Amino acid sequence: MADARHVRKLFEKHGLSPKKWMGQNLLVDRAYLHKILAAARVQPDECIIEVGAGLGVLTEALLDRGAKVWALELDSGFFRVLQEKFSDSQGVVLVHADALTYDFHALAGQVGRLKVVANLPYNISSRLVFMFHENRDIFQSLYILLQKEVAQRLVAEPGTKDYGILTVLLGVSAEVESLFNIPPKAFFPVPEVISSLVRITFPSSLPVGVSDPGLLTRLVKAAFTGRRKTLKNTLKNLTIPGITESMVHVAAQDAGIDLARRGETLSPKEFAAFADALSGLAGPGKHDADCDPEGA
Repeated sequence: MADARHVRKLFEKHGLSPKKWMGQNLLVDRAYLHKILAAARVQPDECIIEVGAGLGVLTEALLDRGAKVWALELDSGFFRVLQEKFSDSQGVVLVHADALTYDFHALAGQVGRLKVVANLPYNISSRLVFMFHENRDIFQSLYILLQKEVAQRLVAEPGTKDYGILTVLLGVSAEVESLFNIPPKAFFPVPEVISSLVRITFPSSLPVGVSDPGLLTRLVKAAFTGRRKTLKNTLKNLTIPGITESMVHVAAQDAGIDLARRGETLSPKEFAAFADALSGLAGPGKHDADCDPEGA
């Protein structure tokens, strides 16, 4: 298994250098690699998705456990190293692709609900988590390394500064736990931040029932457009065809939500109740939502 010295030599051999703007910090500490695999309970012949395979350090550790690995890597230089390194390996499928646009549904159709074990690129980690949430029907569980500050947001309590859009959405759709921290020195190159391993499990049924997940996402996004602003003010930004401002007020009353409160004080259950009340007034329909979760 690789260590920092070996990874440094790989960079030199292939004329590569880690791209800070892409969040390319590779985990090289063997003890933490084993700790991650133990936490993820990786089993022989289990299908594992790795997003951001880098130079294959975690990939190799997964293969050593007997897993079958689908390793996604966008960086062309890194991908060439992966092709050379695993040219004779039968248990790995190398995919040169952007995880944000990759067709995971097709893969899930082949192997069933997906399990992810990955050191996510930190520059797009929030967007990736949101993508996993949006496709929770095909993802079973995630064991992902995140910047500690991002991990804290995912498990934050209502009313705290870390509580945000992703906190609410995962509070409705998933079970989330921050398992342990990993120091900067465990990576190469050494980042300026502490990392955390987070477990996200998507049950077959939502932990908190909600009739229209798309409408919920739009509601939550609007509620967080201005922190410390009341819902009465932020929900003026809720622009959904067929839903008027008066309907928002009626739905809030039906759900027992005081619009004088701030969005960050509502629990996931309260947001779900609010969304269901609003959906009932709006009638049947699908309210898909695009959301930029950065800073959420």
